[in-house]
Amino acid sequence: MKHILNIYTNGKVNFFLSEFLSEYNLYFLALDQVDVSKEKSRPGVIILNNYEDFNIIKSKKLNDNNLILCSLKNINLNKNNMLITPKSISHIRTRIENFLSSLKISFHDISIENEKLTNVKTNFFCYLTKVEVDILSFLIREKVTTKNYIKENILNIKNSIQTNSLDSHLTRIRKKMNEVNTSVKIQSKNENLIITT
Repeated sequence: MKHILNIYTNGKVNFFLSEFLSEYNLYFLALDQVDVSKEKSRPGVIILNNYEDFNIIKSKKLNDNNLILCSLKNINLNKNNMLITPKSISHIRTRIENFLSSLKISFHDISIENEKLTNVKTNFFCYLTKVEVDILSFLIREKVTTKNYIKENILNIKNSIQTNSLDSHLTRIRKKMNEVNTSVKIQSKNENLIITT
């Protein structure tokens, strides 16, 4: 599955990042579009190239779903998720991958972290497979999607191929959600999948 990753920058790095982060669906946004009030479910990489960029970001209360790549010296944002560049391309890619895999994804009374599904109210938990994490995380981020999108982009199954693979994964995810006693539900309506409470 290609993870969705927002890239916030006022610089010209689109082609460069698209080349070495080709395994991600990248959405390029201006720095003033960093919205800290949104639900902390969509990860982002903030690129600071100059002090004007820093001034745009320094007053925002960034959440932990943002990794900052910064080429400036002697700045203080009090951020754990900050990488001072220049570093090698492989180092930056590894840092982004580690950042994405360590993110906690939350929705209503559940959280997913390191393939562990937890009901945050009761502390009941169970473990998910990587594919289950990918499907459930995507549903949490998008709220509504189509079965075909998940088949093609997460399970890598062509739309023309008839299979019950997605339904089997959804059945297992729903059972695990019942195990942790969550009020979150995955509903199927025609070809759409919706996550609700």
